[in-house]
Amino acid sequence: MKQYETKEVINVCALGAVGDGKKDDTIPMQKAIDMAAERKCTLYVPEGIYLIGTIYLKSNLKLFLDEQAVLLGSPDISQYGENTHFNRYRNEQYMDKCLIYAEDCKNISLFGGTYNGNGEAFYREGKPDTVHPMLFRFLRTKNIRMENINIRMPAGWSTAFIECENIHIREMDIVSRHFNGDGLDFDSCRNVFVSECRMDTSDDCLCIQNSVADRKSYHIMVRNCVMSSRWAAVRIGLLNSGDIEDVMISECIFHDVVCSGFKIQATETGEIRNIMINNILMKNVARPLFITSNYYRMGVLPDGQKDGEKSIDGIFVSNVRIENGERKAGEKMDGIFLLGIPERKIKHICLHGISYHLPGGNNCERTGEVPELTNYRPEYYVINTSPAAALYARHIEWLELKDFSYRLDKEDVREEVILDDVSTLFR
Repeated sequence: MKQYETKEVINVCALGAVGDGKKDDTIPMQKAIDMAAERKCTLYVPEGIYLIGTIYLKSNLKLFLDEQAVLLGSPDISQYGENTHFNRYRNEQYMDKCLIYAEDCKNISLFGGTYNGNGEAFYREGKPDTVHPMLFRFLRTKNIRMENINIRMPAGWSTAFIECENIHIREMDIVSRHFNGDGLDFDSCRNVFVSECRMDTSDDCLCIQNSVADRKSYHIMVRNCVMSSRWAAVRIGLLNSGDIEDVMISECIFHDVVCSGFKIQATETGEIRNIMINNILMKNVARPLFITSNYYRMGVLPDGQKDGEKSIDGIFVSNVRIENGERKAGEKMDGIFLLGIPERKIKHICLHGISYHLPGGNNCERTGEVPELTNYRPEYYVINTSPAAALYARHIEWLELKDFSYRLDKEDVREEVILDDVSTLFR
């Protein structure tokens, strides 16, 4: 603990917390947070299981959990506060509540221990309850540091960072396999640094979004992470009324991802530009790249004005190895997709140094026309099986393929690459 402690250290047990996993420790925990923040000292949580409802983080808080300490979410939904903002996706009010909340704060540091959302308590006979509290939500907070933390069993998303700045996340281990179990979600954030994390999730491992039409989200770096998901490893966009730009993702491993490796989606009116992806290994990842541009309203905040020139402009992907040999031949979701619509084309896509191994084996010469994505939420079930064995691209203004190679284990009667309304092609 010494590397984190300040001159004064407050032990939460000295303020009445028990840590037996049975007694409600919310009040002493909140009292300790308030005191430590006011004094700008370290709050220490020793070994134990601390049962809590919603707690509110404060500015200038340094919270250190012992390696064997667990903050456990209460199974009683009445213990969760009402004043914790809301989820900004339409029709997802069931995640409005959260366990740990910070609003308009600065200088919050969290180190060590386990945060357990007690997700099983919000399911009955295999079906989700109507309320799924998120684990963490930070709103308009600056200077956040989270290190060496375990997240387990959130009932909703693991984290939501909304309009935050200067976020440093390192060595976080997330297991979130319950309903809608996102890992790290950054909405309208700036200056974000994520490294050395492992995420095993039921929904997207890491999301970069922007729900605020007049605010830019930028300077986001993700590196040295391992991700596995029932949905996507990395999603950029979908919720994108505001612009997202200057993102770098590198030195990561994606494995056993059922939907997509990268889902980059301009769905609302914001622009997505200058996305750099480099040195990625994917193993058993259904759709390695799923890049779409269309219009489909996702958020609850006001959207901007539609402008077909504001789309996806500049996705640079290099040094990517995709090993899908373990997937069953003919599985529906194989293939790289780059899909715009006529009124909102994708611009400037570069795929350099891509090595793609896939099973092949589809015996249907053409699997049906891919529908235009106008008025569709762009998900895999809209497209089903790709008409191309390796790459399908449509409504692209500038596409560069350099050192793009693919190998199919079994003969596939489909065309390997289909380019439809692709202008300015470099190969």
